[in-house]
Parts: sequence; C-alpha cells; structure tokens
Amino acid sequence: MVYYFILTAIPFAIVSAFSIHWFTISEEQNPNKRLEVSRGIYLGFSFQVLVFAWLLFQIGHARFAYPLYAIAFSMLGDWYNLQFPLAKKYMKDPVLGGIFSFAIAQVFFLLAFRQLISWEELFTGIRPIIITIVFIILPAVIFYFRVYNPDRSKWVMASAFVYGLILCFFVSLCVNAYLLYGGVWIYLVIGALFFLLSDAVMGETTINGKRHPKWEFQVPWITYLIAQCFLLVGFFLVSHTRLLAH
Repeated sequence: MVYYFILTAIPFAIVSAFSIHWFTISEEQNPNKRLEVSRGIYLGFSFQVLVFAWLLFQIGHARFAYPLYAIAFSMLGDWYNLQFPLAKKYMKDPVLGGIFSFAIAQVFFLLAFRQLISWEELFTGIRPIIITIVFIILPAVIFYFRVYNPDRSKWVMASAFVYGLILCFFVSLCVNAYLLYGGVWIYLVIGALFFLLSDAVMGETTINGKRHPKWEFQVPWITYLIAQCFLLVGFFLVSHTRLLAH
C-alpha cells in the first residue's frame, strides 16, 4: 500500500505544483520573460523528479539503475535547455547541449527497456516491425515540415533529427511491448507518448527558432514532467513483475 501511495502522490504533487506555478505567470505574455523568472523553478522540478527516481531505485533494492541514469542526464539537458547564463557562456547555442544530454538519457531508457525484454521476444511477427517503421517515418516527415529551419545551426538541426529518431524508436518499443503483454506496460506507453508530445512542441517552437507562443516553455515542461513520472512508475512496476520473477 505504501508503494502505491509513493507511486501516485509524488508525481501528482510535482505536476500539480507546476500547474500552480503556470497559473501564477499566466498574465506574462512574453515567453522569454517567463523563462527568466522560471528557469530556476523548472530546474527545481527536474531535481524533484531525480529524487523520485532515486527513491524508486532504493525501493527496488538497487537492482534497476538505468532509469535513474536517464533522469540524471535529463536534468543535465534541462540545465542546457533552460539557457542558464553559465551554459550560454561556454556554448553558443545551449540547446545543442540539451539535445546531446537527452540523447544519452534516451539511450539509458533503451538499455532499461532491453533489460526487461529481448528483441527476439518483442519483434515476433510483422506487426511490431510495421509499428516501429511508422513511428520512425512519421516524425521524420513532421520534422521536415514543422521543425526544420535552414537558418538555424546545422548541428542543432542534425542533432535534433537524430534525437527524434532515437526517441521515436523508444516509443515504438513501448507500444509494441504493451500490445504484446498489456498490463503495467501501459505506464511506459503513456510516458513515452507524453515525452514525444513534449519534444514535438519544443521542436516546432524552441528548436525551430521562429515560433515563440507565450506557452513556449510551459506546455513542453508539464508534458515532460508527466512523461518522466509515468516512465519511472512504468519501469518500476514492470521491473518488479519481470526481474523479480527470475
């Protein structure tokens, strides 16, 4: 019972607190000014997710560390993406550092996934292959029409594209695993889809560099926090049903 309380109460508190913060800055229309007053707060939320990941790691008897590593690199990516003055001092476009950090985080998520299920077990039949191909091709098309900006750094554009492929591959794995086994795998599907939504919004605003709605940072962040929490809960539950059974 205590486990379920932790798994629900902490994510609810994090997302609810962010929603309250969002309400307090609703009158500010300039996204850059919103970022200036919020970047420290957002990094604080990122740290809370890291603490949540560490807590689940300890509850899981320190057997399943990859999600914790993924969240740690995600927090590093948040520091770059929030464009703190120190990040700008050492990197012309801090977003590039954010992309690299999140790419590493996705690799750790993939390693966590691979620890739970083998490729042979997952890719049985044609359906999972088709799903994976669709999840890779469709976002690539969206990237071309909604994210790509020839005026932006080629490094940023190329890195964002490659990162998108890695993320979409991870999303396809979660969907395929849920279609194969159902149950608690749904938490990973929800988390992965929210992650994709968060990065899609960031892609066509911050990464593109031409679109700056007032919610430029708030929509990606609240969907990102939801994604991280669902992924952590999902990996915790799935690891307990599969790793502890062996």
